[in-house]
Parts: sequence; C-alpha cells; structure tokens
Amino acid sequence: MPIIEVDHVSKSFPARRGMRDLRGRGGLGDWLRGRKAETITALQDISISVEPGESLGIIGRNGSGKSTLLSLIAGVSLPTTGRVAVHGRVASLLELGAGFHPMLTGRENVYLNAGLLGMRHAQVDEVFESIVTYSGIGDFIDQPVDTYSSGMYVRIGFAVAVHTNPDVFLVDEVLSVGDEEFQRKCRHTIGELREQKKTIVFVSHDLGIVNTLCERVVLLDKGRMLHRDTVQKTISFYLRQVGRERGVHTFRSGALEAIQCEGRVSLFRDQQELTAPDGLVMHLHSLGQIHRSTAAEWEVSEATEHGCTAAGHMTRLPLRLIWTLRLDQGRLHWDAAMEVLREVTLESADLCGFWPAHYTRWHYGEVSGWFPEIRPSDLSWNMVAFPSKAQFGSEDVRLAAIEGEEDSALQPVIASFEPCLPQFSMYWANSEYSGYSRIMMISARFGEQEQRFAPGRYALFSMTLDATLARESMRQEVRACREAFRKRLHAERSLDSGPCTAFFEEGHIRLAWKGEEFTSYLHVYGSMLIQQLWNDSQNLHWTSIESDGRVLRSSGESRRFPFRQHWTLECLDDGFGWRIELEALEPLEVQEYHATAVLAPDYERWQTDFESGGYPPFERGKDTWVHLNKSYAPGKRITALSSDRPSVTLESTADELPFRMTAINTKYDENARVLQALRTAESGRLHFPAGRHLYFAGRIRISPPQPREA
Repeated sequence: MPIIEVDHVSKSFPARRGMRDLRGRGGLGDWLRGRKAETITALQDISISVEPGESLGIIGRNGSGKSTLLSLIAGVSLPTTGRVAVHGRVASLLELGAGFHPMLTGRENVYLNAGLLGMRHAQVDEVFESIVTYSGIGDFIDQPVDTYSSGMYVRIGFAVAVHTNPDVFLVDEVLSVGDEEFQRKCRHTIGELREQKKTIVFVSHDLGIVNTLCERVVLLDKGRMLHRDTVQKTISFYLRQVGRERGVHTFRSGALEAIQCEGRVSLFRDQQELTAPDGLVMHLHSLGQIHRSTAAEWEVSEATEHGCTAAGHMTRLPLRLIWTLRLDQGRLHWDAAMEVLREVTLESADLCGFWPAHYTRWHYGEVSGWFPEIRPSDLSWNMVAFPSKAQFGSEDVRLAAIEGEEDSALQPVIASFEPCLPQFSMYWANSEYSGYSRIMMISARFGEQEQRFAPGRYALFSMTLDATLARESMRQEVRACREAFRKRLHAERSLDSGPCTAFFEEGHIRLAWKGEEFTSYLHVYGSMLIQQLWNDSQNLHWTSIESDGRVLRSSGESRRFPFRQHWTLECLDDGFGWRIELEALEPLEVQEYHATAVLAPDYERWQTDFESGGYPPFERGKDTWVHLNKSYAPGKRITALSSDRPSVTLESTADELPFRMTAINTKYDENARVLQALRTAESGRLHFPAGRHLYFAGRIRISPPQPREA
C-alpha cells in the first residue's frame, strides 16, 4: 500500500492585491459587481504514488509548484481539487523557522516544535541532548530564537525533525542555508533515514544531491508534472530548460519533444535525449571572434504546443538571430534568419548539431562510413565527411543521417536542409576529446567580398530533422536519396563497377562498397618526395574533370615544383584501373614516390607476393607510420582482407616500373590501414627529364569480404 497518495490534485490561489488596488481590476469594485476574481493555478492534475521506504525528489524552476506540492503532502494546505492521503507520522522542514516562536528560547521552541510533530514532553526529554548536540547550537539554546542566524534556525529545525522518528520526512530547499559542514551532516542523516526504510520527499535545486539521494524524481513545469523513466533522464530534461523563462519553450508532437532554451535546441524521442548536452546551437564568426547563440538575449514569441518563434539579440554584434521551430508529425522543422541592425562583418555562420558519441555510423549524400574513435589526443574538431567543390559542389549534399550500432537503442536521425544563402553546406565531424560528440554542421564561409552585411533581414537556411523512422526505413530513405544523388554526380565525378563506387576528389579517390565507404583518412592518393618534402596529390591544383561514365580523367599541377600529374580512372569488371602520368615541366629529381590506398581501421590481414601477416593494434603515442613487411623485394600486388569489408588489392601492371609493395599502420590518431606501392631509387635519385613519364599503371581490385576461417 502506498504511504503517500496524491490523486489528481490541483491547487489554485486567488490573486491578491494591496489596499491601494481596491478600486482597480480584481479589487472591491469588481467584487461588488459580482465579477469573478482572478486565480493563480499552482498545480494542475498531479498524481503521485510513493511507496514506503522510497526516496522521491521534486525538481523544477522557481514557481513551478514544488513547495506547494510539498505543503499539500504535509497537510499545511488543502488541495482545490483531488485527494492527498499520507499514512504514518510526518516530519516536515518546509520553511525556515516554521513552527518557531521568535520570543521563545531555543529550548522552549524545541519542545514546541517537537510537540507539533506529535512527540510528548517525556519523549522530547529523552532526545533533547541529542538534538542540541546535533544542531551545534551550544549555549545559544537558552537564547530567544529571534537572535539566531538563518543557519542556526535551520540547524535546530532539522535536528528536531530527524529526532521525531518519522515515517515520512519532507524536506524543502532550506538545507541550502546551513554551512558546508552542516550540509554534509544533513546528507549523511538523510542517507541513514533511507537505510532505515523511511520515506523521504525531497525538494532541491541541488541536482547532485537529488541524483545521489533519490530513487525517483518528479519534474514540475508551470504546475504540471512531466514524466520521465529514470532520475538521470528527468534531470537531463530539466537541465535543458534552465534559463530565463522568456527565453525558454518546450514543445511536443507525438513521441518527439524539443526545447528551445536561450539559443540552444535539445531534441528528445520517447523521453530519450537524442542530442548531446550541447544540443543544436549557432556560431557567428566576426572580426576574429566567435559569437555563440547561447550568449544572446533570447525571447520566445508565438509559443504553441507544437513550436515557437524565438529571437536572440547578440550582445556583441548588431544583429538578431530569428528561429522558427515547429514539430510536425514527429519531425523538427527549423527556419533560421538574421536581422542585421547596423552593417556588420561576418566571416562565417555555422549551425552546430552535437550528438552523443554512441552514434557510430554516418551517412552523407551517397556515401556512408563509421565515425573514428574520439581519442584523448584529439584536441580539436576533426572532419569526417565534408563537401569538396571538386566532388559535390556546395549545393549538392543536402542530406545526412546518423545511427548507432545494430543493437543500439538510439533512434536514427535524418537531417536535410535547403540553403537560403548559397555559401551554406553540410558536413560531419568529431569533436575534441573533452566534448566527446559527433557534430553535424551546416556551415557558410563568406569570401572577402561577401562578408559585409547591410542592415536588413537575411534568411539563412531551412532544416528538417526526422527521428520517426525505424533503422531499416531510415536506410531505405537514405538509399533512395543516394540513387538520386548518384544520378546527378555519375557523369562528372563518380564511376560504378558493380557494387563498388569510386569518387574522384581533387587528388584522391574515395571508394565505397554497396554505398558504404571503406577508404579512410587520405583515401587513394599518390605522393612524391622532392628535396626532403612530400608532395601529396591532394595538394596539387586540379583542373576540370572529363568523364564518359566509364573512364574519368583529370590533371593537377604542383604549386611548389615544376610538374603535373595526369590521372586516368577506368571501370573494370572487378574494380578500377588506375594510371598516373608525370609531366616534368623542367628536369626533375625525385627521391622516391608511391601510390597508396588508405583503408578503414577494421582491416585485419595483408598479403603480398612474398609474405602475409596481420595488422596489429595501433600503438598509443605512435607518431610515425609503421611498415609491417619483412621482405621489400619488388612485387606486383598487395591485398588487405577483412571479415566485414570488401577485399582490396593494389596491383601494378607496368613491368618496367619496380614497386615494393608494403603494408603499413598509420599514426595512432590517424587510425587507418595502408596498402602502398613504393618506388625507390637505386642510386639515391629518380631522374625525370622534361616531358611526360609513366608514374604508375595498375588496378584496384575489389571483391566481397572474406571471413576468417575458424
């Protein structure tokens, strides 16, 4: 049987006015005319059942009804509607000095207060010395309590309450008044009461105490009770709403909830927080400084059950951010604009969506992949999937998605956006280690001629977050988007070979198997060592692409040394042909060069013409690439194998060019496996006269995964 029953309780108070308001609205004149008096509703339809021995926390913002609810349970006031029943002796500490007479001494007030809590005089005699010792009042016990400090009030009141041996102990925020030593003593005592199976109802803004002492937490918001499964979920939901009331709005649609709190949006589904604690925010960069939306002064207008419009005045910029947010059929729609009040310079504008690191898989346009592990050495954000004008164009990638492991309870989320300014694009990143989040960014970088914004209103972007789809439905929608995306890009930047797709991006090739990317970090690229400097192909200046859907060609020129590279990528039955020609504009001396495929970290084994081995774990702190071969004799091919990923073979077909095929682990923080065709000079230099020379000719063969034999 519950020891406390609160059944559909509401509590209203008449709006009270001073004597000077008797003639105004709600005053004596209105009463004489029979007009209905205004009322303030403190609690609305609250139902709580507390079992014997349970510890219940009540949290919420000021004015949410916490103390009113506690006073109803204590019997200090009666509900307007509904029923409250408490079975057993109740000791309550609801208000500083409650039950104390200021003209009486501390000794007299101990007997008076204990009597009000149901103790006889003889019973108080037995515990009186314990009460005085516990309170630490000492010689002040025989002084009038109107000479006591606020801390002394609460100490003696708490001491009396805990010595009455109550069945139910009600505690309001008054514990925060005592000094640190006494607060520790109070927490210890409440812990002892829990061990004695006493029922405790606890109101506090100290969420650490609530989390420690309470088995269940009730969140009150404007007199209504918000239900959450666990203490942690309840506290997290409350924390997302902490701010000035005019800058906060919570809205719902079906299983989805969203909170706009002072320039931060948090998203929940089925009481599970989808976003990370930092939520979704905006950053504006102006004159070398970052201006965060959470630092603006926000005011919510047009607030409804399903959405709101919120305006945030940036405190150090002459502009306002204007967000229109609404939930429709479980989707969050977000229209962002800014109102420039005086001319302002902006280098960039970013929407940053922070998601928990438990999300492990990303989708971006046509490609998918796994987020790299966030490591302690990660001191800055690391790009994971991002647009390149060579591959995507800033206007092409409009859809991204995120999901957890197959058995994860995290709801997959699809994000799509439409830019109102052409500079906006979308990408995925990992945060630094301290942030430990995945980051979805909708970002605009303004060129030097675009940075000055005259007064006026500017629409920025429209975004939709869809958290309604089951995992397979989400993947089907992403696949449908991929197909449309592939059709747009196929003729320009991508080639298909059966289930494998190759994307050419300014000096490197990304490879995906059935839409899932299996290259990583630098992907498929080349590099030349000239005068002790490595010249990676990504750093060349690449010209336009020529492609007929089967063969793709592009050329890149070095900014540092007198050479160009000419790449040809061709579809084969089992992968892609890859040919690189070097054009020396002047005689060129090269120490060594390579053609390399950098793969995802879950490749397990490698094979060459001469030997095989396993890829070892990455060594923490290792800051160089580690070659794994024992034999470096010239060969033709090297293969990487995985139980889950397609097998990849890098093969040379040019007999006149001797390559040493080698397997490599990258540095610890780069976290990738490498297949490399390395060409070295027997006499210390490779000499290329002015003209065109063959750099590499071969193929990248791709076949289904090969599970390890038992």
